[in-house]
Amino acid sequence: MTAALAGPATHPARAGQEAARATLLAVRRATRGTATGSAPLWWARLAERGPASAEHSLVAVASERFPDGTPVDLTALQSRGRRPAGWLVDLRYRTSDGAVVDIEVAGALAELCPPLWFAEVPHATSGVPAASLLAFRGSAFRPGSLVSPHQVATRGLQMTDRVGELRWWTRSGVVDTVTVAPEVRRRGVGRVLVTVAEALRVLRGWAPLRSDGRLTDAGAAWLATAPAHWSRRLAERTERLPDQDEAAAVPGGAGPLR
Repeated sequence: MTAALAGPATHPARAGQEAARATLLAVRRATRGTATGSAPLWWARLAERGPASAEHSLVAVASERFPDGTPVDLTALQSRGRRPAGWLVDLRYRTSDGAVVDIEVAGALAELCPPLWFAEVPHATSGVPAASLLAFRGSAFRPGSLVSPHQVATRGLQMTDRVGELRWWTRSGVVDTVTVAPEVRRRGVGRVLVTVAEALRVLRGWAPLRSDGRLTDAGAAWLATAPAHWSRRLAERTERLPDQDEAAAVPGGAGPLR
């Protein structure tokens, strides 16, 4: 009777090298992609100095390298400021408590958008869990900051001073309201706001943002030209909602996201 021969054991150091090579291959695959309007939106987790870094980055990437919504952990490598080609938003956070340290938006997404800082508002009194992300401009906080309503108030500002707002139900991901102030419309504020909110919901572990078919005319027009990674999750219009005054909020699904 002949015993089966076991293959040679892999030395631990060699196994580590093979794992690193596999991760490096993933990075190369990721960075070869090109952002297009039809590209999926996937998520890269990066670390400046490897897995032990006190801060990690969650990066939204629009490229064909991975299917839509795929999380790709690249923290085994030291990113040293590098990001995959096609990146849109880099949300940097502390690994200890998940607190957001900085939000950077790629020029391809921001276009004419003014520098923005953000406030995250949990709606604790709502019967259904909801959250809002508000965008502000000005020098009260460094661009890319994410602050609380209390911090906004300490700078002598009100929440109504925002230039953009997105409110959504966190369990379902359904967007309730999108608001963009008239003076900054058609400057990319809406696109930035939605993409940052999507990154924030990924970090928090909430449902993907989507619409339920209730759209204003402005929302329907945006849907018709939205990138594929948004249009595939935005329901076709089933109910027409009236457009609001220029100074009012635009309810339902996608508002004037330009």
